[in-house]
Amino acid sequence: FLASGVVQPMAELNATDGGDFVNVPFWKANLSGDFEVLTDSTSLTPSKIQADKQIGVILHRGRAWESRDLAALAAGSDPMAAIGQKVGAYIANQRQKDLLAALDGVFGSLNANDSNSALFANCIDSESGDTPTGLSPKHVAKAKSLLGDAGDQLSAVCMHSKVYYDLVERKLVDYVVAGDTGAGATASGGSIAPAYAGGNNTVPTYCGLRVIVSDDVSTTGSGASTEYSTWFFTPGAVASGEQAGMTMETDRDILAKSNAMAVDLHYCYHPVGTKWAVTTTNPNRTVLGTVGNWSKVYEQKNIGIVRATNVSAQD
Repeated sequence: FLASGVVQPMAELNATDGGDFVNVPFWKANLSGDFEVLTDSTSLTPSKIQADKQIGVILHRGRAWESRDLAALAAGSDPMAAIGQKVGAYIANQRQKDLLAALDGVFGSLNANDSNSALFANCIDSESGDTPTGLSPKHVAKAKSLLGDAGDQLSAVCMHSKVYYDLVERKLVDYVVAGDTGAGATASGGSIAPAYAGGNNTVPTYCGLRVIVSDDVSTTGSGASTEYSTWFFTPGAVASGEQAGMTMETDRDILAKSNAMAVDLHYCYHPVGTKWAVTTTNPNRTVLGTVGNWSKVYEQKNIGIVRATNVSAQD
């Protein structure tokens, strides 16, 4: 999500002064309707300008690992060093799961037809009880249409690996190569450039959208009846903030002959245009994914996230 530009930092979400919530105030006005006709006998009718706010919730997370000297001697290598090399990828994956849980909360469960969810109007296939199908250009067009004249801002799509390889089998995935010339060179030098970090030589795209593959997206059902959530995003559709950067500490227990390592981090992932609508602090993923805990504060077309429900021929 970070490499694709979907998640972008928002300074207002950096709760460095402490607290469990972050308020991001904004002004909203009624900009619908047409000009009024000026006359010398009537006055203009003013529309209210009202204050509102997005509310983000801070997540406090941590994890620890421990190994004993005897285990290291038996294995012939240092387990703490091995874990240390994998911590970065582990943390990125855990944060991604928190983000997806928040998305489940603002959209509701798959095919639940839960009109009470904050972003129910931005659902495809579940808002009317339609039978989900394989991902197709029709879904991309529908996702763009839900955003109206902002539809062309969609830049990324996140899908389950089963949905992705269904597209691969149908030869519907294009690849941008780091060494491409022409259009490819422009893409690799622009917003897609971070995707080449870590030695990646190609970046998959679908209907012009950067593809993110994650098996952490929510699913329902099993076997051939499994349904998968597919997410469409505009750049910066999810904002991030840090209350405190990640810290890593190590400790030595000489009596147990063991080494321990612990990490902790305090951050906020926030779907732009929504607010955390309850007083629950430091929610786990189940609470993050609860529909009633979120509400919408932006107009629909200003929300840069759309969800489709799809099936895969790979099942």
